[in-house]
Amino acid sequence: MDISFDSSSARGAFRTSLPGLALRIEGKESTYSVKDFSVNGLAFSAGDDTFEVNETFMVDFVLGKKALLTGLEIKVVRDIGKGLMGCIYVDLDKYQEARLDKLVLEVQKRMIKLRKKKGAS
Repeated sequence: MDISFDSSSARGAFRTSLPGLALRIEGKESTYSVKDFSVNGLAFSAGDDTFEVNETFMVDFVLGKKALLTGLEIKVVRDIGKGLMGCIYVDLDKYQEARLDKLVLEVQKRMIKLRKKKGAS
């Protein structure tokens, strides 16, 4: 499993990626690959679809067939280019914040474990 992170981002929060993590957008049939995410926002690949800056959506984070986080509202704040859209979360409730924090923390733990394993070999 390839997991990456960047701690020196303009987002001001640890961002990470999780292979296979996708975004299910309410009202859209497709799912969209999440390039990276943090507790503040995310970047996803729009594929052939078009999204406008300032558009808001209700979304779910899904991994395979399992919904990891549901009912999140996001707002597109930037067209990064090459089909990538930069988004922030809008009005997360305490439960959603806690679940998002836990997801980021779990990915961080896996990264540390993988690094230790690589260092031991």
